[in-house]
Amino acid sequence: MNSFRIAFKLMRNNSNIYGLYFLVLVVTVATYYNFAAIQYNDKFVELTERVQSAVVASFASGFVLICTVVFFMWHANSFFIKQRQKEIGLYMLMGISNARIGRVLALEGLFIGGLAFTVGLIIGILFSKLFFMLLSKAMFLDVVLPFNISIEAIIQLILVFGVIFILLGIKNYSAIKKKQLIDMLHATKEKPAKPKYSLPKGILSIFLIVAGYFIALNIKPWQLDLLLAAVAIVFLVSLGTYLFFGSSLTVILSNLIKTKRFIYKDVRLISISSIFFRLKENYRSLAMTAILAAATVTAFSVSISFNQFANSHEVIETPYSFSVESESPDTNELVREAVESSEHSLKGVHDLHFFIGKVHYDDSRNEVDKNNEAIITSYSQMEKTLEYLQYKGRDNLLDQIKPSQNEATFILNPNTIASPMNILGDKMKINKTDFQIAEFTQVPFIGNNSKYGRMNVYVLQDQDYERHVQDFEELTLTGVDITNQENSSELISNIKQIIPNGEQMLYENPKQYIWEYYALGTLFFLGLIISIVFMLATFSTIYFKFLSDAFSDKEQYAMLKKVGMSRKEVQRSVNLTVGIAFLIPIIIGIVHSVVAMKVLEQIMSVKFTFPLLLGVGWFVFVMAFFYKGIIRSYTNMVYKD
Repeated sequence: MNSFRIAFKLMRNNSNIYGLYFLVLVVTVATYYNFAAIQYNDKFVELTERVQSAVVASFASGFVLICTVVFFMWHANSFFIKQRQKEIGLYMLMGISNARIGRVLALEGLFIGGLAFTVGLIIGILFSKLFFMLLSKAMFLDVVLPFNISIEAIIQLILVFGVIFILLGIKNYSAIKKKQLIDMLHATKEKPAKPKYSLPKGILSIFLIVAGYFIALNIKPWQLDLLLAAVAIVFLVSLGTYLFFGSSLTVILSNLIKTKRFIYKDVRLISISSIFFRLKENYRSLAMTAILAAATVTAFSVSISFNQFANSHEVIETPYSFSVESESPDTNELVREAVESSEHSLKGVHDLHFFIGKVHYDDSRNEVDKNNEAIITSYSQMEKTLEYLQYKGRDNLLDQIKPSQNEATFILNPNTIASPMNILGDKMKINKTDFQIAEFTQVPFIGNNSKYGRMNVYVLQDQDYERHVQDFEELTLTGVDITNQENSSELISNIKQIIPNGEQMLYENPKQYIWEYYALGTLFFLGLIISIVFMLATFSTIYFKFLSDAFSDKEQYAMLKKVGMSRKEVQRSVNLTVGIAFLIPIIIGIVHSVVAMKVLEQIMSVKFTFPLLLGVGWFVFVMAFFYKGIIRSYTNMVYKD
């Protein structure tokens, strides 16, 4: 029988151990196909030409997906070889050469990968229509995209996964070729060496994580470059996490084992010793589990946050159906008559009074306002505007932004969805008069129109405003709200023709033309998908790690069973072993994700408490089910009645 037939037969006979591995590969291939298809769908690229968020985000998501799945596959393959060491030893005992065994197992890996690739590709193609439909909906694209099979995406998929499967096949072949018969037959009797620990490394790990957190929480106060800060944070926290599980956790468990009053209670000695002596081979997977847990919660929470932000930011971008800059008292009446004579109804009209002033900050490093020009308005005007818009939480907000004499409240322009700059408390001049920034926020006022949308707004105390407006021309912008705003293009055209200088003085703000909604919608949708894949990868990494430990613990628990250890005691021992090794990386991952969300809150000047709680709650809920399943599998492997 040739190697191909043997490999195929082995794959079929061992299908039970490949179940989860196969599922993760299928989901990954199907997801990656659709990510790649975005880049090659001409119709979709044409529709989103104005903003490349979908293409860029899909490419970045695909890269992250591949990095995650490579680690998972590498880890899973190591488990498969470890679990089948006795089987491999028997083949060696029968006289089969290491080279042939390695070749057969490498081919078996290629077969399972090829089968998962085929099934995943078929599922990806079948669901691509649904994928693009949901993505279009998330991006507010009111179009129907035709079903399309992307040959370019398939070729990219074959190249990427082909390289991964071949490299894993070579790894398996090399690993088997180096194995010795005696090691294979006594695989489960091999005792792990006591891990060496370094107190300086343990202290360094805590320092690196704290340093990463400290930078993350001070991006805005220190006005750090966002990209450089993000790279530094990821590097420090990832390295710190790696060293924590390699050194700090070793120090902690070593001290627990030395504490006799603690360690000799119930089954603690068995459980904690099991974790301690395996840290040398397990700390990398524990660190990766923590990082994957952080990525899962963060991806899900950020996705929900972007969706929440897009919904709340809509009123900031488009507070009115359209707005008109009034040059004569008759303009509003002309607009009213045009609306009443159309199929639309007038919902409301609101006048905004302000002037364009010159703003200079005492700190020349702060380039806050383009050309040093900004909108200056009064507190009472802002109060009327928020009341007219029935803005949520306006009472508390108005108390928060109320300036005192010679103070100004800074309102970030609606064209900017996120800004890490920190100008709170800064001193500046408005038309050569000294003011201090008392508050920094973003609320609806003028909207993202073509003329004023990029200008920041400074809110002054009424007396300060009245004193300064006398030296400038006060402008009036009228916000108009109508029914059936989505189909108002004909009405807009009519109004432009009847009011003086209509083309320049009427500003329309339909949501479908605002690029941020495309970007946020894309990130929301792709982030949810990535979080699901991360969740699978997190669970799979934990699952294979514990099953590998259970495989090694068989001999130990068999001996304990002979000396009278009951199944109930074994269950308690397994609960503690799995619980400690399960909870520590999960808790650390959740803490990492909380800090990551705090960074996002700084950048976007919005509180994302609910999305974070939802993300953590969802992750903990799902992981609780995984925990129960792992305990059951672990117990069944180490204790057979």
